[in-house]
Amino acid sequence: MRDKYIMPPGTYCDNLAHPSGKNKAIEVSIIQDHRFAFFYWLKWLNKAGKKTSGEISAPPDLITIDWHQDLVAPNDIKCDRLNKLDHSNYKSIALFCWYKLNPLNDDHILSAAYLDIIGDIYVICKQENGSLDKYEDSNGKTHRINCYKNVPDLMNDLKEKSIADVFFDVDIDYFTESPDLDGGGKHLTLVSDEEIKKILNPSNNLMKWVFQRMVGMTIATEPECCGGIINSNLILSVVNDLLFSPALLSYRARWKHLL
Repeated sequence: MRDKYIMPPGTYCDNLAHPSGKNKAIEVSIIQDHRFAFFYWLKWLNKAGKKTSGEISAPPDLITIDWHQDLVAPNDIKCDRLNKLDHSNYKSIALFCWYKLNPLNDDHILSAAYLDIIGDIYVICKQENGSLDKYEDSNGKTHRINCYKNVPDLMNDLKEKSIADVFFDVDIDYFTESPDLDGGGKHLTLVSDEEIKKILNPSNNLMKWVFQRMVGMTIATEPECCGGIINSNLILSVVNDLLFSPALLSYRARWKHLL
């Protein structure tokens, strides 16, 4: 198998037409452990960098929807390992995500920012916001960090900015409710299907905005944060039915809003 076709364990990838309706393709990846999003963001950045049209001159910003912030900064040891990472060796990148990124799945975002794989960061989350509002990467570049409790607050901010490209990232544990400070736990419940549709409906302002700028989409299933694999699959099914027809990984999936 050629190196460029490698997919890390517990991940799947589908190739679709671009959701903007433009004549180009895009990949959507389903990942079980959220930290493997790092692999796909780097892969997609490499792919975009090979374009001769100069469409992407800076890394895409990241828009992520997640119960958790996932904004743990890499320590000095991890930064040293990141500096040595071969960006063209997908076997090494997959192994790095599995073995060197935090198995708690909370340091992949700032590890990507450290290498300038992503630009500024926009997080919709239910976890209490921390105090980190910027992060300096390995070259001294500042990445702004913006956390929101809801989509309208994010959209109010985005309309004031000029953003050309984004990675769109959804951790489906966002669609759970829990009284625990870290989410999950034995008292976890699922939100209604209507709540999921309210966030990801292709006709809403967020999704229409994202569709015009999307470079790639990652969907993290995180069953241990959703109260088990059955809950995780139930949420994924709603997300899939809302956005795609036929289903992802059917070898003929299409964006439902383009049908």
